[in-house]
Amino acid sequence: MSIFALATAPGTSGLAVIRVSGKDAFKVAKGLTKFKKIKPRVANFSSFYDNKNQIIDKGIFIFFPKPNSYTGDDVVEFHVHGSHAVIKYFLKTLSSFKNCRLAKPGEFTKTALLNKKINLLQAESLIDLINSETELQRTQALKVMNEDTTKVYNNLRDEVIKILSDYEAVIDFSDDEVGDNVFLNNRDKLLKINDKIKEIIRKGENSEKIREGFKVSIVGPTNSGKSSLINCLANRQVSIVSNIPGTTRDLIETSILLNGKLIRFFDTAGFRNSKSIIEKKGISLTKINLKDSDLKLIIFDHTKKIDKQILKLYDQKSILVLNKIDIKKANKFLEDKIYKPIRISAKKNLGISNLVKTISKKIDDHFEVNEDNIISRQRHKKSLENTVFFIKKCLNKKSINQIDLAAEDLRLAVRNLGEIVGYVNVEELLDRIFKDFCIGK
Repeated sequence: MSIFALATAPGTSGLAVIRVSGKDAFKVAKGLTKFKKIKPRVANFSSFYDNKNQIIDKGIFIFFPKPNSYTGDDVVEFHVHGSHAVIKYFLKTLSSFKNCRLAKPGEFTKTALLNKKINLLQAESLIDLINSETELQRTQALKVMNEDTTKVYNNLRDEVIKILSDYEAVIDFSDDEVGDNVFLNNRDKLLKINDKIKEIIRKGENSEKIREGFKVSIVGPTNSGKSSLINCLANRQVSIVSNIPGTTRDLIETSILLNGKLIRFFDTAGFRNSKSIIEKKGISLTKINLKDSDLKLIIFDHTKKIDKQILKLYDQKSILVLNKIDIKKANKFLEDKIYKPIRISAKKNLGISNLVKTISKKIDDHFEVNEDNIISRQRHKKSLENTVFFIKKCLNKKSINQIDLAAEDLRLAVRNLGEIVGYVNVEELLDRIFKDFCIGK
């Protein structure tokens, strides 16, 4: 079976690339072009014909024979004009070929993975690169995709396997003296491996935040200007603004690029004593959201008295914002030196640039971005933490009577390291990973 799909973004454009991969790709190329001979890896100009011998379009096609192709199977790429009509009819013609069907999302890359052209870590990094919006996201994706990163994980796994072989040799050729020595001889090696892994985890502490965006919650009493502020930051209407207290009852999220960082802002329900069941649920959601936030913007109307209960939310990862400075009437805020409030008018766009700088600096101060990071997903971190856990369990066993259990701990450590790159059975992960790909990738 061969698969095909549009490899470029859908929509009108000067150029569209349609990819075919599989054992019948070469046959499809000959059928569409009427070429009798096709040179590999050469750009060939041709007319493309449908099954009635009518011209679909004129363009370029390139044949990549296996295994030297993206997927590892025979691949043909057709470069045509990017009009809706051309693309639609070209795909329709491809579907008329026997054993040729439309690809599923990420199926080309999944085929490359199954053909060992790339590993699981590189497949994940590829989708991260495609989805990257910031320079930080781009560089992180490329770093993890690099062959050197795969080597780091492979070397760690090989080191543990080598130690495991010592333990298994003792099990197979039991000798009490040799058995005691295997614990002593490998203790320092295992401690060093654990130290290396802990350092990888430390450097990748904020990698998930870079990939998914830093979470900033805007919180405060009703009518303090939370919705106006998120609209101002987004430069568009994201949230409904009203003088009626309790207008925002659900979490409203928008993602904004600030100084090269992806920030996910959440407009939350205003705090107040309310009899409305829906509003109470909104306030409850706000409290849950605050626990997961990387930063809190605590906003007050500077013409009104400060709510001391809400002020108690202030901590090191908070910025106090006094809104509506365009209104001259104001209560004096006595704790300026402690809280260092940022004064703004969301309505008049006053003080917003200063607030943006403060948000960016606060994130820089609390969330280190390490250029040597080689973690990009929670599952990588979890596998590394599991490896540390099982190596520690192994180190706690010091008697020859526990040699079988110690060896099993090391096997589990090897398995967890293998899961990162995809050496062990990770079939259950594949559908979850590749559903995020576009159809043509």
